[in-house]
Amino acid sequence: MGFVSSVLFAGRNFGKCIDKDDTTRGVVGTCQTIGATDDVLHSSSIFSNFLNKSETFLKASDDAIETVFEKLGGKAGTLDKAVETTGAGTKIGAIAQKAVNPLLCVAAGVRVLKDDDQYAALIEETTAMGAMFSMEAIMKYARSAATNTPEATTGLAGKAAKILNNSSTIKELTETLRTKFKDLASTPNGSAKQTLVKVGVDLLFVAGSILAYNLGHKAGELISNRKKE
Repeated sequence: MGFVSSVLFAGRNFGKCIDKDDTTRGVVGTCQTIGATDDVLHSSSIFSNFLNKSETFLKASDDAIETVFEKLGGKAGTLDKAVETTGAGTKIGAIAQKAVNPLLCVAAGVRVLKDDDQYAALIEETTAMGAMFSMEAIMKYARSAATNTPEATTGLAGKAAKILNNSSTIKELTETLRTKFKDLASTPNGSAKQTLVKVGVDLLFVAGSILAYNLGHKAGELISNRKKE
């Protein structure tokens, strides 16, 4: 996930934690903050200089996590593989990225349990989360094309990429977008333009995710036929 989108999602989740007493969202926000910090420290970004001091903390956390993992009987190389598949720069960054979606599902489950009409809440949360994750998978593929970054190879995003890659039209469009993004580097202020493109795509990603969740929730309300007081 991009730095800007991670920061925006983290802020949104911290807000939900405070305003709606949704404690799990606070944990999600923390993971997204760690993921955003990891992302910006291990990529060329105008934000990197602001967070250089955080690199020491992340590396120290990596050592601690590796030690605990091995003492718990973890298989050697497992955490390195997580770093590779997520594109993170550190082990704690990879774990944080992988923890976000499961924690969002946990938060949805907690909301269902707290609801007076758990049957209706279950339907609404299922359609909302399903719509959100599906839209994000498609948008992750589109973002990788627009910003010339590696496609996700695991999870729902990886499955979406495999399906979309079956279309020759989409393949051609993907190559065109990647070429144009790469060509930006050779123009005046090319790196700044590339950064602006990434920021713009991140903003669209956040908007699309929130919109999909809201539409999915509305669809769930229609299906559950929840009675409004």
